[in-house]
Amino acid sequence: MTTDHLRTRGPARLAWLALLPWLWLPLPAAADTLDAILAALSLDAPAEMAFREVRQDPMLQSEDRQSGRIAFEPPDTLIRETDGRRGEHVRIEGRELTLTRGDSVREIRLDEQPGLEAFAGLFRSLLQGDREALEAGFEVELDGDLEAWELELRPRDRALRRAIIEITIRGREGEIRRMDTWESGNRTSRMHFEAPASGDPSSERD
Repeated sequence: MTTDHLRTRGPARLAWLALLPWLWLPLPAAADTLDAILAALSLDAPAEMAFREVRQDPMLQSEDRQSGRIAFEPPDTLIRETDGRRGEHVRIEGRELTLTRGDSVREIRLDEQPGLEAFAGLFRSLLQGDREALEAGFEVELDGDLEAWELELRPRDRALRRAIIEITIRGREGEIRRMDTWESGNRTSRMHFEAPASGDPSSERD
């Protein structure tokens, strides 16, 4: 802007001068914050985290509790193992899912399981730092900053939305701490994740 543009007289000039300081204030940076979170979550080496899950279903007399681990092997392999007598091993690689329970092995195409496909896509987009893929599958609302953030995710696919209403993920910097899922039929799931082994063991859990 040249000085000629500021050579207005009287109230008009005062109005321009009053607005100038506001031009230098930072604009809301939700988009930048989401990029920073995804960059912090992004992994280029194998990693895993332990989880504890509590599922509630009106059709069940009591809560269903599970524990185990979730692992990610770049570029796109996800593994979920659950402990106990009902323990199972789920491996998702590309578009194929392999489910192992004891001596039984079953192979499933992700296309046949929209719910599993959605969760696989969600974890992949987070751990690959892929914002485009995340926003392609979900409407994303962000609260907080890099130090303590919360993502509210709603499936864009209408058919999937009839099964999965909303997913909320909470974390700190590059760590996912908790994931809540609301499903149709008043079914819910809450998963707590352990901080990576390299993290501070004294850090407070959410």
